[in-house]
Amino acid sequence: MYLELLALLGGALVLVFYAGSGRLPFITRFRYPLTGLGFLSFAGASYLATTRDVPKGWGFDSASVAFVLAGGVALVRIVLAERQRAADPAYNPQAAATWYAEGQNHLRVFLARDDLASLDRAVDLFRQSVDATATHASHLTHLTALLTALQARYEQLRRLDDLDEAIDYGRRESGSDGGVRRGRVLSMLSTALRMRYDSVGAAGDLADAHEACRTAISLVPFYSRHYPRCSSELAALHRAEYERTQQPRSLDLAVEHVQKSLRSARVLGSARMVDLTTLCALLAERGRRTKNMRDLDDAVDIGRQSLRIVQPDDQLFQPCQNNLALALRARFELQPRTADLDEAIRLAHRATASVAPTAPQRADHQLNLALALHDRYRYEQRHTGEHARTGREIDWALEAARDAANHDAANVPTRIRAGLAWSDIAATTGRHADAVTALAGLIELLPRVASRELRREDQEDRLGRWTGIAANAAACALAAGQEDTALVLLEQGRGVLLSRALDARADLTALHARNPALATEFEELRAELDTAYDTSATLGDVLELAGPAESSADAGIAGADDRARRMRRAQTERWNDLLARIRAEDGLADFAGTPQLERILEQGADGPVVYLNVSEYRSDAIILRPEGVVTVPLRVTPRQVAEHTRRLHLALHPGNITDLEHQQAIHDVLGWLWDDVVEPVLDAAGVAAPASGEALPRMWWIPTGALALLPIHAAGRHTTESDHSLLDRAISSYAPTVRALTATRERRVAPAAPRPLVVAMSETPGAEPLGNAEAEAEMVRSLFPGGLLLQNGEATRQRVLSELPGHTWVHFACHGVIDRDIPSRSELLLHDHHERPFTTTDISRLDLPEPALAYLSSCETARTGPRHTDEAIHLASAFQLAGFPDVIATLWKIPDRVAHAFTQDTYTEFHRTIRSGSALTAARAVHEATRAARARYPNLPGLWAGYVHMGH
Repeated sequence: MYLELLALLGGALVLVFYAGSGRLPFITRFRYPLTGLGFLSFAGASYLATTRDVPKGWGFDSASVAFVLAGGVALVRIVLAERQRAADPAYNPQAAATWYAEGQNHLRVFLARDDLASLDRAVDLFRQSVDATATHASHLTHLTALLTALQARYEQLRRLDDLDEAIDYGRRESGSDGGVRRGRVLSMLSTALRMRYDSVGAAGDLADAHEACRTAISLVPFYSRHYPRCSSELAALHRAEYERTQQPRSLDLAVEHVQKSLRSARVLGSARMVDLTTLCALLAERGRRTKNMRDLDDAVDIGRQSLRIVQPDDQLFQPCQNNLALALRARFELQPRTADLDEAIRLAHRATASVAPTAPQRADHQLNLALALHDRYRYEQRHTGEHARTGREIDWALEAARDAANHDAANVPTRIRAGLAWSDIAATTGRHADAVTALAGLIELLPRVASRELRREDQEDRLGRWTGIAANAAACALAAGQEDTALVLLEQGRGVLLSRALDARADLTALHARNPALATEFEELRAELDTAYDTSATLGDVLELAGPAESSADAGIAGADDRARRMRRAQTERWNDLLARIRAEDGLADFAGTPQLERILEQGADGPVVYLNVSEYRSDAIILRPEGVVTVPLRVTPRQVAEHTRRLHLALHPGNITDLEHQQAIHDVLGWLWDDVVEPVLDAAGVAAPASGEALPRMWWIPTGALALLPIHAAGRHTTESDHSLLDRAISSYAPTVRALTATRERRVAPAAPRPLVVAMSETPGAEPLGNAEAEAEMVRSLFPGGLLLQNGEATRQRVLSELPGHTWVHFACHGVIDRDIPSRSELLLHDHHERPFTTTDISRLDLPEPALAYLSSCETARTGPRHTDEAIHLASAFQLAGFPDVIATLWKIPDRVAHAFTQDTYTEFHRTIRSGSALTAARAVHEATRAARARYPNLPGLWAGYVHMGH
């Protein structure tokens, strides 16, 4: 009987090895001992049976069958392996098994000792094992190990190349078979995509991560040991989506999926402490947002539970301390108990002290500590007045926030949050110079927030989350007595994308004279960047610049998009290097950059240029004159601006614009603007009421924040018979930044005869008809007959783009539509707008030979969404980037009949001025048309206060 079992065991071991090796890692790793043991068992049993009179029964028969089957399996595997090796010389599953085992050993050494050399070796070995098992059953197992090692190395070194490689490998296998193991790979692909999203900010990465993780969840059963990780990853994705959109539903889903992960782990008889501490943080955030005390109590209880279980030498110990501190601090905000805050400070301090100075997580712990210390400072200042103790603690808070903001390994959003905390702590304790340093550092980070490798819409979305930094920086600089610094910070911190476009359009005259080779390189690289971001270019056009695909991972749309992004990343590095080399040339230190202070001040020579800066710390007008800066404190707060903006837009709703009661609200807003903003500026700038017949002076306004949504030019007490209105004191123009105004003035060319391109859309597919568009177009053509009319079906995107270079003026009488979330998608509605929209981006990329005047008789063409007021991304600024020194646009929707009359008044003034031989001043024509409309509709300011002039 025992010999029967011994023989059967030997046959079974051999069969299991040949049938399961490669598929089961344990069997592959111990293939030689298992095979040897199997043969020895069968041979021993056979020897004993032949040397002794032992009957051979069912055991020997079964063992023989097992050996025959094993031999057949082995033969098939050998044939298949030889065919695979012939097709792919790298195919070598036996060697791969050895590399995999060695890689696991190196990975364990890294985890135990933080030895980066061991981690590098593990990555190399896993990469070899993956490449050597293309079609082998062990392939997905080896791939999982490679993705794990690459992600671990990224977390240590923050090199995007590691994530790129992990994503390439994961996408290459995302469609393969493999059941649970494929689900595991997809989950890890999702993690790599999410990590890259956290670092760079491409919304496409987050969407791809969601898709991969949902597929992974569908492949992995709830009772599988891999399910908790998949569900936890889905929770992390919903958390990232919540941080991007601030939608409560995403936070609820994150909580739900991390709870599923914990339930699955309990079913399996295990515990996932990472999920427990994550749940603590999620509940703390939800409780803070919804002011739900139950969530906050649960968060604290779960945080305490995790801290009791996790050992101090565990890698999770610091996150557990930090998340419990977050929960305690959030509960303190809702129900102030000093014991909670004291414990939060102790935990955050211990978490900070116990993590390596170079670890990215240290910045999160330091930020938490800084905020907790600041909370205690404010609490004790209000309730106890313990100045000595709180003074020391505020120094500690500033130090922690400063270190977090300057932590090179931390991701940019964390550094920005830390910098905002640093500046707020400094500003609210009277240390304004320190706050200026903090905010200046944040302004330097803003271009990284909107990395050039991102799509334009992602750049705008990322910048839209961090509005107001420049305004706060300027306010703190003024409080510190640094007027010039305030002006420079406003210029550097606003219009980030606008400045990037101006960089690319820098005047190359001096560069050509000094170094023609660098000028040629600049022009070539600029053309490549334009193609890379051109929305009308096909993906194939963009990828042609990047060269041939390097792997099958590039075959799909997602892989191709990755290729395009890496191409843009490389182009950005070349661009930055090129600018550094150009600026090293004599006399070109400020090439394609913010102008020096002297050049900024020069822009006030033709009339005051006024920055209107509204901040939570203070509000001021900063008046530029060639001799220097004049500042005027304003009695304005962000809350007041927001309330008046709300009242204005309510009065402009359809049906309200001709209602006298609602229009009185606009009069109230205009009166407030006059009293608290404009009149103090006019007095400080010396702009007095003109004598009878005296020409009005010019002024340029640069409003920040929500003030950019208000009609500064129409401020006044218009219902009284006096000169208490800006329309009666000066001619107003707008500019997004002083640099943009400077560029507009420098691009001015000698005036040419008007050659208008008139685009009139009386009938637009999918939009309401514009009954006066045709009459408006005929009026322009009758006054300036040398133009071209494109009407209705003739006015397609491509036709308009092809005709623009041959005309000096352009007039659009059509619908305008703004996108408040992604303003570069705002568009003028042409005949084919459904298929080929004519967008802000299309216009801003134009480089026209003789642009002079753009008149946008369309809705809201000078308006952007509230999140992007600092960027001034709208249709009017796009035409300025295209080279038009004068742009006439609207802040809101104007009734068709009124728009026609306003256009007629404006063009009549153009015609009169040109016939008289005088220099055409578009701002003056708009000003006179506005005053004429005010005379026609004195009680309906919504009909005349919405037209603006932008330009020189």
